Amino acid sequence: MLLIAYRVDRFKLDCMAIQSVYKPRVDSREQLVDRADGCVASSGPLRIRRALYTGICGNYEAERSTRERHMTRNRSGRRVGKNQTSIKSENTSTILRTIYETSDLSRADLVRLTGLTAPTISRIVSFLVEQGVVTESPGTSSGVGRKPVVLRFNGRSRYIVAIDFSWAHVRVALMDLGGGILDHTERIVDAHGPIKTEFEKVLESVQELLNRHRGIRIIGTGFSAPGLINSEAGVVISVPNFPSIRNLQVRQLLQSRFGFPTFVANDANAEAVAEKFFGQGRDTSDFVLVHLGYGIGAGIIVGGHLYTGNFGVSGEIGHTSVDRRHGKWCDCGNRGCLELYAGLRAIIEDCSAQAGRQLSFAEIEDLASQGDAGILAVLKEKGELVGYIMVNLVNTLAPQRIIFTGQVAALGAPILEPMKRVMAQRCFYHVADEVSVTVSSLSVNSSLLGAMTVVLDVFLESPYDFLTSRAGRHSAAAGTGA
Repeated sequence: MLLIAYRVDRFKLDCMAIQSVYKPRVDSREQLVDRADGCVASSGPLRIRRALYTGICGNYEAERSTRERHMTRNRSGRRVGKNQTSIKSENTSTILRTIYETSDLSRADLVRLTGLTAPTISRIVSFLVEQGVVTESPGTSSGVGRKPVVLRFNGRSRYIVAIDFSWAHVRVALMDLGGGILDHTERIVDAHGPIKTEFEKVLESVQELLNRHRGIRIIGTGFSAPGLINSEAGVVISVPNFPSIRNLQVRQLLQSRFGFPTFVANDANAEAVAEKFFGQGRDTSDFVLVHLGYGIGAGIIVGGHLYTGNFGVSGEIGHTSVDRRHGKWCDCGNRGCLELYAGLRAIIEDCSAQAGRQLSFAEIEDLASQGDAGILAVLKEKGELVGYIMVNLVNTLAPQRIIFTGQVAALGAPILEPMKRVMAQRCFYHVADEVSVTVSSLSVNSSLLGAMTVVLDVFLESPYDFLTSRAGRHSAAAGTGA
């Protein structure tokens, strides 16, 4: 027994020696085993030699796995290492997202859910509590002993400037991280006016809110608009029915004026992110948000993340042709685009022609609810056109859910039921039967909520960077330019 104990101690020392000597030089498991042979070959029974191999090589595999977890790929596909700051940032994101998604967690719960060590959890949670983003309070105890301390996400610790811009209006709100509106303002926009004059209304609206709420901590600005957007560059390339907008440098204009990090997104993409956080997309990782309004577009969520495509273009289903030979010409350069036939303007025009007089959208809603046969026939045709494009979308993406929003979607069954029938009849192998089709449950403020959640999503991805940067510590007074 003494001999065995001696040899086990010797094996431990051998193991430490091998790791210290060869760790910097060993590139593979095979090399490590080969170099361990000299220490192991004469070291006793087979079962003990196997145990030593397992200890050495197991440690190597664990360390290699850790190294690989701390590697990422840059845009060119090459592996790039992570330094201590980036690892800390990633761990902070993991912890904050877990608290955000699951309230009333203890620190022990975080250890179990994240796999991080207790000291790491304690250190990062203390930082988040110090920043005010997380609060601690006594929880309820199911047995004897002290009540656990539970952690909650504090949505009112920071605010976001949310901007909803279109050819008809600009709406600006100060929103907390939980989606609540602290204050808002709205101004009419002239789509035929010079963009310099019209965008000044955006700047004035933001300034007005900041002046009214000095001292609140703002983490960024979210800007949502219809049309062609280069989100990476922060540029609005064009907006339907707004001819003076060409390559509008939104990020540069807002950041230079107010100093907050600014994120620019297409309205359908922004609304899709809002659905992921607050709406019908919370319980699914793959869905498509379809906006039916004056324009028609889609925001695509894949694996819980927004798919933005390349070149600033994704989800432009409104510019899919439904009449490519003899269709109307579209501003995009295509012919027969869906939104020219099933968008809000086309619905108003065709329903007015059917009624023999100019109708407002509200009147169309009333006539449809009263069962007017002519109006219902027009809406049925529009719904079928949308259905044909939904068939292509389902056959291409096979999403778990399609969520409809916008004024046209608000018409309900007269539009949606014909669309669903076309999907049921024409989708590949009736796969549409597996796709959930629903209408957004978010309020009329969904566009503002979308602009806000674009920033919230980035904040939860990199909270450490936001909270420690100069911009992340800005108060409203710092952004006034006063």
